[in-house]
Amino acid sequence: MTRATRPEPAPMIFGATYTATPKMAATRRVMLVGRRYRRLLDQALREAGYSQVRWEILHAIAMEGESTLMEIASRIGLEAPSIVGTMEKLDSGGYLERHANGADRRSRIIRLTNKGKEAVEIMTGIVAREREKLWAGVAPADIDTMLSVLNRMRDNLWEGERPAR
Repeated sequence: MTRATRPEPAPMIFGATYTATPKMAATRRVMLVGRRYRRLLDQALREAGYSQVRWEILHAIAMEGESTLMEIASRIGLEAPSIVGTMEKLDSGGYLERHANGADRRSRIIRLTNKGKEAVEIMTGIVAREREKLWAGVAPADIDTMLSVLNRMRDNLWEGERPAR
């Protein structure tokens, strides 16, 4: 066997040989790819004066037309308290407006302003460009398979809960 074809010895962890299973390798890869994509997307959005978190929030509102804070947080997979600060900045920046909720006096209905809609249009173009880089060379059939697997994994994680779609 030449050096190029000789397998690397398995690393030791806690005194035992560590062998990555396909599930372990796939889980790690999903985490790394997701983290890297979010970082690159945030960088591209920051160059235009936005951020990945602002994109997620404004896009979630744009998709529904109007939402409550709880609905937005659920849609992007976060707890409401974790987006309050960003929501306040978006409000004071003129990207969204809040109105009384006739169905629940404890919450407010949140809508995009014209400035918010313009920002979503700009960010949509940036996100589309970055998404094309991510998916370059991946066959549509592979994407379909991946979606099926990820949907099953999502359902496994959210057993009994309504997962973000």
